[in-house]
Amino acid sequence: MRFETVLKPELAQRWRAAGEWRDETFFQILAARAKAHPDREVFADADARITYGELTDKVERCAAFLRQIGIGRGDVVTIQLPNRIAFPVVFFALELVGAIANKVNPDFRMRELDYILRFSGSRAFVCPASFKGFDYVAMAHRLRETIPALTHVIVSGGDIDGGWTLEDGIAATPPLAADDRANMSADEIFRMAFTSGTTGDPKCVLHSFNSTLPAVRQINTDMAVTERDVQLVYLPVCLNWGYLCLLQTIVTGSRAVLLERFSAKAALDLIERERVTYIATAPASIVAILNEPELANRDVSSLRVVITGGASAAIETATIRPACRGTCSSSTACWRPAFIRTRASVTMRPRSTARSAGSFPAWS
Repeated sequence: MRFETVLKPELAQRWRAAGEWRDETFFQILAARAKAHPDREVFADADARITYGELTDKVERCAAFLRQIGIGRGDVVTIQLPNRIAFPVVFFALELVGAIANKVNPDFRMRELDYILRFSGSRAFVCPASFKGFDYVAMAHRLRETIPALTHVIVSGGDIDGGWTLEDGIAATPPLAADDRANMSADEIFRMAFTSGTTGDPKCVLHSFNSTLPAVRQINTDMAVTERDVQLVYLPVCLNWGYLCLLQTIVTGSRAVLLERFSAKAALDLIERERVTYIATAPASIVAILNEPELANRDVSSLRVVITGGASAAIETATIRPACRGTCSSSTACWRPAFIRTRASVTMRPRSTARSAGSFPAWS
């Protein structure tokens, strides 16, 4: 199946002329970062840490493994993985074999997945062995039995009869040589994004590299994200905003910490231990953090930006100032938010950095 955008050529020319479309792909950016600073950490999850150099090597090995088992150009690969390093490994690897990444919510079950896999024409499905106590392997068996086009099931962190184990395949396969890579155009469809399906069947949106990366650069510019930042990513990476956080990291050469199950205590643990500077979040998670009894005794002085979207954030929530534990200067270590209003979000920064908000006006 061949997927094409409906974008008009004159619009593509306009965005190129404006410098928004730079004809780069995700792996090109990752490879440049790995060459510049191979030993710099890029991601950490509950079980491991990985540098830019190590990530690039794993991506190349994963691409060779996928090609070896028969995944190639134009194949749709549905990825249903939680916030683990396995996700960016698979995601970036698909570009090297010319496949299309279809990211789906880890909470979707048979009803949603049966529809999405059929609608997208997915040839392969990548899932965890388990997450939140759910048996994904058993579900994968049922999906493969009922969907004839689904010929490949790959499990991360476990085995499946008649399928493949992701980690074993990566470990046993040498990196894909540069001459064997698909070399996708930045205008090719590389990813699918399905809506949540709360009002009907999920809707599918198609994106190229060129139609994705401007949003990443815009957020990085407006939020003044640099290589010194550390993101805490508990938004699901298989959904759009969480996934964009990963790309923000790669584009700036910075670092991200992945949290696969949110809790206020777990988030505060990571903020304190990893010196997190940037969090993208939904309002409910902010409320949970602000209501956490331990907050007053935690050091959140590293936090520079908290940006929220997806739902309205009550002004009362955004103006709360958590009590400082008394071991820091009031100008930098307390969460004293200034406001930056966007179309669908409120961003909170320490007041000392509010002037670096780019084109958005800061309120006091």
